[in-house]
Amino acid sequence: MKIMYVDISTDGHHLIYLNSLLRAASRESFAVVPECAGEVQGRCRKIATPAIRSLSGYRKWMRELKNIASEEQPKVVHFLDGDSIMRYFGMGLGQFTHSKIVITFHHLFPGKLREISMKKMLKQADAGVFHTETIAEKVGSFGCKNAVCISYPCFLNSPIQSEQGYQNKPPILLALGGTRYDKGLDILLDALKSVTQPFRLIVAGKEETFDRAYIEKQTDSYHDQVELKLHFLSEEEVLECLQRSDIIVLPYRKVFDGASGPMCEGIYLGKTIVGPGHGSLGRLIKEYHVGYTFESENVKALSECLDKALKEPFLYDEVAKKQQRELNPEMFQKRYQQLYQRI
Repeated sequence: MKIMYVDISTDGHHLIYLNSLLRAASRESFAVVPECAGEVQGRCRKIATPAIRSLSGYRKWMRELKNIASEEQPKVVHFLDGDSIMRYFGMGLGQFTHSKIVITFHHLFPGKLREISMKKMLKQADAGVFHTETIAEKVGSFGCKNAVCISYPCFLNSPIQSEQGYQNKPPILLALGGTRYDKGLDILLDALKSVTQPFRLIVAGKEETFDRAYIEKQTDSYHDQVELKLHFLSEEEVLECLQRSDIIVLPYRKVFDGASGPMCEGIYLGKTIVGPGHGSLGRLIKEYHVGYTFESENVKALSECLDKALKEPFLYDEVAKKQQRELNPEMFQKRYQQLYQRI
């Protein structure tokens, strides 16, 4: 079956996600990505970097995609980042008359307009893919009967691990990923001022909302316990940080509702997860028995939760180990292949 994979970027996890799907697809399947794209492991057609933040740029991009689809005649056109085109309410999706449409969304953003956009997009699609059951069920409540869940996998080049206890004394906390506002690094840094248990902290990822100067100022009272790696991390660096750590901390704000790469990777490696109790993240942590939750955006609650986690490693049971197996990329590939066959 020929699949046409479409993405507007190959930065970060975009390329890893795309390449994983291409490795499991037929040889005739291919990707359509920007000219500046990284190394795609499969057949690839590169087009001018789409300026989709403007309506004219979006329309031009859609015309190019239509021309490629008309030439290639794929069975499925799969948009790998539906979040990035929500502002256009599904405009242009109806032109792929000879192909099935799959759209993957990575987050659920609040707001009535976004709900309307998602409904319009999925009305023209054959399936909308979400990475948590919570979000798929929420979208289903909008009346979208074609919302399905395929768990976001762990792409690390590492076997599943089930650690018992912490490897470091004191335990190492890890805040992994870009320092965006919605990921709540400021909440974590504030909470750590009141933590009574010994700890060390690694902050690793690209400087975004919170820069080095801000982080150093907020951690001044415990600066000798902090290690900063404030740059875009290679796959090898991500794995090294995860393997060195004991506890993965997700201080995400309520506006964030979606799958978390650091959480998936942490679960795969058997780490204790500390995350907010809201939305998909809270449900996953509780249902999969992988760690502790705290009241979202509550500094005191996070501080108390960290004290508990630092004293008591969360030991994985059979429920947690089953979820680790679900995070295998081969399972992820299989789920998508089954979806393509089904629609």
